Amino acid sequence: MTLARRGAARGDLLDAALRLLADRPPSAISGREIAEEAGVNYGLVHYHFGSKDRLLDMAWRQHLDWLVDTEMEGGTRPVSVRATAEDRTLWAVAGHMALDPLQATGDGDRRRVLDAYRDLVEASDPDGDPVHHWTTIAALFALELGWPIFGPANVTAIGLSSAHLPMARSRVEALVATLESSVGLRSGEPAGGKGDS
Repeated sequence: MTLARRGAARGDLLDAALRLLADRPPSAISGREIAEEAGVNYGLVHYHFGSKDRLLDMAWRQHLDWLVDTEMEGGTRPVSVRATAEDRTLWAVAGHMALDPLQATGDGDRRRVLDAYRDLVEASDPDGDPVHHWTTIAALFALELGWPIFGPANVTAIGLSSAHLPMARSRVEALVATLESSVGLRSGEPAGGKGDS
């Protein structure tokens, strides 16, 4: 195997791990499955990452970097709920990691999106109540993490058809808009700062 191909295999493994994390939690993914999904030899999982867990952790970190740098435009705007609804991977990976976390490495990288949201809210509403800021961020994350994993299943579980998904999604979008407005993340709308919304 050439050095160039070895480097490509590393990227292929990271991409495959991310695709699998969008569908299920880390404990339900084997190193062999990741290698098969990537189209590479299983030994490369250990060669490049040392373990399946380290590979999944690195794929997660790469995803967080991409989320902040691309979807949040460097941390200057929140993630669009419409984008979340259209690309399940955006928050499904985060949801699966939150539900079934790997061993934390202690370096804080896992909080990159959370910290970007905190900085964004504090800049938008500098005089607001910090408790309101954090509880609003927690609610935003619950909605945005929950929709791609549970939204469609919940709609059909209560007896509605998939034709009702757009209506349910629009309700989630309205809730997110209200929460974002309460901390000044929606332009032209005042920050509430007191949790009154």
